[in-house]
Order: sequence, then C-alpha cells, then structure tokens
Amino acid sequence: MGELRDNILRQQLQAELEEAKELESKGKDKEAGVHYVKAAEISRMLAYNAPRVDADDFFDAAHQYESMGNIIKTTTGYARASSPDMIDHLIVTQKPKTKWDDIGGLEDAKRTLKEAIILPFIKERPVFVRMTKSVLLYGPPGTGKTMLAKASSNTLSATFFEAKASGLLSKYFGESSKIIDALFSKARKMQPSLIFMDEIDSLAPSRDTGIDESSRRVLAQILQGIEGFETGPEDKVIFIGATNKPWDLDDALLSRFQKKVYIPLPDEKSRKSILEIHMKGADLGELDMQKLVERSDGYSGRDIASLCQEAILNMVREKNPDLDGMTSSKLETYKLRTRPMEQADFDSAFKKIKPTSKPESVRRYEEWGRQFA
Repeated sequence: MGELRDNILRQQLQAELEEAKELESKGKDKEAGVHYVKAAEISRMLAYNAPRVDADDFFDAAHQYESMGNIIKTTTGYARASSPDMIDHLIVTQKPKTKWDDIGGLEDAKRTLKEAIILPFIKERPVFVRMTKSVLLYGPPGTGKTMLAKASSNTLSATFFEAKASGLLSKYFGESSKIIDALFSKARKMQPSLIFMDEIDSLAPSRDTGIDESSRRVLAQILQGIEGFETGPEDKVIFIGATNKPWDLDDALLSRFQKKVYIPLPDEKSRKSILEIHMKGADLGELDMQKLVERSDGYSGRDIASLCQEAILNMVREKNPDLDGMTSSKLETYKLRTRPMEQADFDSAFKKIKPTSKPESVRRYEEWGRQFA
C-alpha cells in the first residue's frame, strides 16, 4: 500500500515540476513559483515515508524546489540568469540511485556503456586502456537514455550533472555560454563526475542550418568544455549527450563523441521486464501479462511507464472518487483503497496512451547508425 501511495506522490511531483518548467519557459515566473513550492511540499511528504537513507535526498530536493520558487518570484531578468543559485538550479547535481536492474532490457546498450565507462576507472590497468570520456546516446524518445546515464554515474559513485537544454538555453542574451562554462568547471571540481546533456541537438545544431551568433557561442563553449577534460588523462569527468535527432547534430560535435550507442525501442523480453518494474507492488489478480507485452509492441519504455501509471490511476480513481479534491494535509492520513488490477484498466489506458515513435522514424535511426555509428 505504501509503495503505491509513493508512486502516486511521485507522479504528482513530476507533474508539478513539468508544469513549473513549462510556465517558466513562457516567462510566467510567479505561476511557476507556485508549482515549485507545491513540488517542495510533495517531496517532503515522500521524505517522511522514505527509508532514512533516502529521506535526506527528498528533504534536499524539497529545499531546492522551494528555493527555486522564491528565486524566480523575487528576481528577474539578467540578475537572475547570472546568479549562482540559478546556475545551481539549472545544473541539477545529484548522486543518482538508479541501478542497472532498474532498467528493463537494453542489455546490449548496458554492456557497451559498462565497457566504455567503468573499465577505464580501474586504477591497475595497462597504459593503452584509455578512458572513454564522451558518449552519445541516440534513439527514439523515451527509450531510457537518461536512466542509462544515471545508472552509469551510480556505478562509478560519481556526481551526476543533469543539464537540460531547456535550462541551459537562457532567454537572456549571452548567458547560456556562461552557464555551460560553469557546468564544466563545477564538474571538474566535483569529480569523479558525469555530465548528462539531454536534447543536445537543441544546443548544438548543425552550423549548416544557419544558426545565429548566440547559438554559435553555445556550441563553441560545449566543444571547449569537452576538449578541456579530454586533455587531462587523469580527470575523471565523463560527458554523455543524448538526442532524439542525431542527424541534426553539428559535425564537429559529433566527431567528439568516442562512442555512439543506439538505444532502440524495447523488444518483447524488454517490454515484459519494463511492465514488471512499473507494476511492482500492485495486485495483478488474473491479469494476462503476455497479452500486455504483445499489445505494447512499438511502445517506448516511457510509453509503457505511462501506460502502467494510467492503468493504476484508473483503478485508484474508481476506488477513491474524491482523491482529486483532497489537500496535502488530508493525504497525510488518508488510507488509499485499492483492488486487483483488471484488463479493463489497461483497455482504458491503451485508449489514452499511444506509442510516440512511428516505424519510419525507427528505420531512420537504424540507417543513421549504419552510416555514422
């Protein structure tokens, strides 16, 4: 019961953060601040029910969300973009707890990453075994690229920097390159560290597309940052970029990646594993899991996670019709009512959750990989 409650709170937390970032990107700072504060409240609720080893992380996150809410409500413009607090917010630093077993399938990708990233960290190694310091993960949206990066960082006990394009692309002229410089500088100070830059095609599009001067400076700063820790053989800083559009990347940046790893849509075995991960703790009753595996063909890992969440929420809504009107204080003492999962819950979910990738786009990834990876 507690695990199901935590899953619902985590979904609410994610929804609040996504809404806050969406509003912030539109310049609606006060509204965004409200959602950051709500995210802080939910994070504290998770902390109170978490094992002691995890509670501190939730409390730290709550403090970060609350601080961010106050920052964007009380500062504006250039001053905010330049502030150290803002840079710390845009460059999310954490010690990830994601393990390889938390990721369903992707065995080939896991093995490639382990070989590329973990082996060179062994101190007693021949001089010809060199570190892989830059890896590109490419493939359809929602296939597990972020989780793979976090699992890599966890294995190395490294500080994890998750730098998203939406945060690094400052709306204040000239600030993006400063933020990226701060990112690489901080990663060097806190090594061993791993920088994960998602949506890297947004930050470093091909110069053949006629990008503006500001974008050129951002690209130059990224290239300079990668080259900076590549020149220090003992520096333990790894850069992982992820993209859903590898064909849009600038050639100079593409050449910097020592490894290019394709993260495909999950196969049948992987889909079964992903379903089991996201349905863990739920009473499956007489649910036909093999039928779900077959119906989810073409779905990404994220699609399957959304599918499971929607099916679970369908059950939760039925048994708790007043849940959406409850305050956070009432949720503290409310005992969630549940029942075994039914096929109808997933029938409803399949109507709402559709695969995000088309067969033709999958073929394009495979063709690009044959040519460039």
